[in-house]
Amino acid sequence: MRRLRAAISPARAVLGVILVAGLALRLRHNDYGLPYVYNVDEGSHFTNRAVAMFGGDSNPGYFQNPSGFTYLVHLALRLQWGRGWPFGDFDAVVRQYAFDPTSIYITARSLAALLCMIGALAAYWVGRRLWGEREGLVAAAVLAFAFLPVAYSRVAVTDVGTLAPVALALYGAVRVYEHGARRDYVLAGVGIGLAIGFKYTAGLVLLPLLAAGALRARHERRALLDTGLGVVVAVAAFSATTPWFLLDLDAALRQIRGQAETAGEIRKLGQADDSGPGYYLHSLTWGLGFAAAAAAAVGCVIEARRDPVRMLLLALFPLALFAYLSVQSRFFGRWLLPAYPVLALLCGVALVRLAALVRLRPALRGLALALLTAAVLAQPLAADVRTATLLGREDTRQEARDFLVQRFKPRLRMVIEPAVPGRYFRRVADRRRPELLRHKEFVRGFSRDVAETRIDYAATLTPRRLDAYRRAGYCVVMTMSVIRGRAENDRVPQALAYYRRLERESSEIFRASPWEPEADPVRFHFDLSYNHYSTAYARPGPEVRIYRLRDCRQGYGPLERGAGRPESTA
Repeated sequence: MRRLRAAISPARAVLGVILVAGLALRLRHNDYGLPYVYNVDEGSHFTNRAVAMFGGDSNPGYFQNPSGFTYLVHLALRLQWGRGWPFGDFDAVVRQYAFDPTSIYITARSLAALLCMIGALAAYWVGRRLWGEREGLVAAAVLAFAFLPVAYSRVAVTDVGTLAPVALALYGAVRVYEHGARRDYVLAGVGIGLAIGFKYTAGLVLLPLLAAGALRARHERRALLDTGLGVVVAVAAFSATTPWFLLDLDAALRQIRGQAETAGEIRKLGQADDSGPGYYLHSLTWGLGFAAAAAAAVGCVIEARRDPVRMLLLALFPLALFAYLSVQSRFFGRWLLPAYPVLALLCGVALVRLAALVRLRPALRGLALALLTAAVLAQPLAADVRTATLLGREDTRQEARDFLVQRFKPRLRMVIEPAVPGRYFRRVADRRRPELLRHKEFVRGFSRDVAETRIDYAATLTPRRLDAYRRAGYCVVMTMSVIRGRAENDRVPQALAYYRRLERESSEIFRASPWEPEADPVRFHFDLSYNHYSTAYARPGPEVRIYRLRDCRQGYGPLERGAGRPESTA
């Protein structure tokens, strides 16, 4: 009992509360939207490929992202469906995914939440080892409650998986410079390899190790060999997470080049007015929080004055990542997530120093630090709680689908803008009639043919499209603010003329708004329109409007492939 009490120190009790509360925030209503997966990356990159592996091939055949998260989802599903035993016949998983993937995506989302909390735990450990217990606790709290890590712990994507290995890699690099033991190089290499196994861009965390090794090599010749060992360990750790990368190298390099060209050369419609540096700096104000971002900046100054070389090693990775992402042609806040462990640690440095300035007894300084941390995290924590509640409400797209199913017969020819998954178009089956999954509730035709052109949907819209809709019997048109907003942001003349003509020549038969009654609609944004950060949101989803074209004879049944291609590509 005495040993147990010693193990559960006040600091560890606080850490436990942080981790449990952070996990609870992430798991609450994490079945939102299902069985429809409205996040494109969540639906097409990881969980579906983890399920496909039950077909007998461990090669995902997909390398635009590393495979670390995919394999972990696959393992989690084996344990879930095997009741703790990962071997056996798992054909039932594939059937369940086709029938209703709800339980599968809940598992994958829960795994993402768990990975993020492991990242918070790693930040605590690194903070405690580099500075002290209190710095570690603040760093853990920042990663547990900052809005962006919370938001992407509710989505089954890979990004939060980088948090723990990045923290370990940076700690290893600092240890290399300050102590130079071989195990420090190995630790840094393991962290680097695992980080790359979740996100290729996290490979920039190699830079601190190289810098630390170079600084060490001025006094120790073996430092260069040990740095090489660290790189070899990093390659081995990456290979453990993404083994088919090297075994299928041609396909992997081809896909990565294609992904790099897309991110670096093809601008996203809707981001014409954005700049990389401005976008990512602004993302910190809501993703980390104004106060936490300011505290991280103060922590940077404090650490630079205390130990400039250590600060250089800590800052090298986030600065390199920020610079690389800023010169790409498209921007997403989550791409900066691998840098968040450093920001959390620096926030801890700043808040502990500020609390130390208060002339109180040591016990009361702890209370002052707790209050200061709570004040810094008030902004993101309010958003965490608000969005967790919001996700428990019905998505606007689900409400629109219910309306359409009640109003029209199956196999309805209609235009639905591409902000819904393919499953949305199928009929809902039950276990008595599973064959309904093969039947269409809506026939998409036009949106399918536009998707095959790989052109941004809104960029293909012209007023003449309405004439094509009428000829093909596509008299019902469903628009969504996350598509129309892209054309409005970039002021695309033909698309805006299309929407004006649609409103003139149609009757609006349905509208679902996600906004609070007195709130103004939120301008389209590639992050904020999907993570519901704004207090204007009352429920998830975009604004949905359904129109019925006048002078149009409604059709049913399939449309010949290619008949709905845009005029410019037909």
